[in-house]
Amino acid sequence: MSTLAVIPGDGIGPEVMAEVLKVHAVVEDVFGTGLKTEVLPYSADWFLEHGDVEIDIRAIRRDHRAVLLGALGDARIPDNRHAIRVIGGLRQQLELGVNLRPVRLRALAHCPLKHVNAVEDVDLVIVRENTEDVYVGVGGTVRGGSPGHVAMEVGVHTRWAVDRVVTAAFELARSRRRRLTLVDKSNAMPSAGPLWQGRFRAIAASYPDVECDHLYVDAAAMELIRDPARFDVVVAGNLFGDILSDEASMLAGGLGVAPSASYDPDDSDFAGVFEAVHGSAPDLVGTGRANPLASVMSYSLMLDRLGLRAAHAAVERAVDEVLCGDLLTPDLGGTARTDEVGDLICRAVARHDKD
Repeated sequence: MSTLAVIPGDGIGPEVMAEVLKVHAVVEDVFGTGLKTEVLPYSADWFLEHGDVEIDIRAIRRDHRAVLLGALGDARIPDNRHAIRVIGGLRQQLELGVNLRPVRLRALAHCPLKHVNAVEDVDLVIVRENTEDVYVGVGGTVRGGSPGHVAMEVGVHTRWAVDRVVTAAFELARSRRRRLTLVDKSNAMPSAGPLWQGRFRAIAASYPDVECDHLYVDAAAMELIRDPARFDVVVAGNLFGDILSDEASMLAGGLGVAPSASYDPDDSDFAGVFEAVHGSAPDLVGTGRANPLASVMSYSLMLDRLGLRAAHAAVERAVDEVLCGDLLTPDLGGTARTDEVGDLICRAVARHDKD
């Protein structure tokens, strides 16, 4: 039996993760996946109790097939060092260089664009490089607090990491509609831009069946609104991929339905880290208004990554049933509680063998 590490996190993280675990119990009952769960305590509460300690990230990788990660963020730790320790540690120490952020509209009512007339017009995946760029922590401050205050954030881009994520994006595009868009800001980044564009062209030679194009990030942001149907797979660096994926999530209903998967394409034993894109939302804690779907959809991505196709399909159908129905959380215009949506997902999955 394989083990999943579960880190519920902070804020609404434990509330939505509780619904994921309910869904997992039903999935295990119906499909017999052989996946048991182990809850790990790495929340803000744990860090405040134990102090500024390191986490044995390698042990998490050694003992588990995947990680289900809840939102991290707590006002009591204003510099977010515990979140950086967990999220950054997992991504960088385990070389989870590919971050998938799928955006698929399930019901027209959830898209704010009046010119989108079919759900098929919003169906794309942003493939974000996940270990480099300005997130590596290179930089610093000089003369802090003075009139001469200087702040530096250095973006790091290596050929190896660029090759890894671009190749993964081509592979994904080949399995979908065979269109791939590179997004960068090479007209303002004369060092990183040529690296990304040069490697993109070189790798494209091995994928003659994939149609390629390129957009600057500002143009891509506009095109996501003007004509989202033009996009199939988008590949971008860490910073631009992060920003664009938040924008794109609004086309399908917002961060409440925005899942993600982070993985190393060369690691066949560890599936990766699966987490909702949204934050810890402290204003929603305890209100029952948090949307669990992004976490459930991240769990579904994990099932797919583990090769559990039937279970993945059942959860996806259950998510479709919720998003095409009336039992919705307030962020989607409904009045349903977090646990009510979780229960609906569970019932839909349990009906799988009767459909």
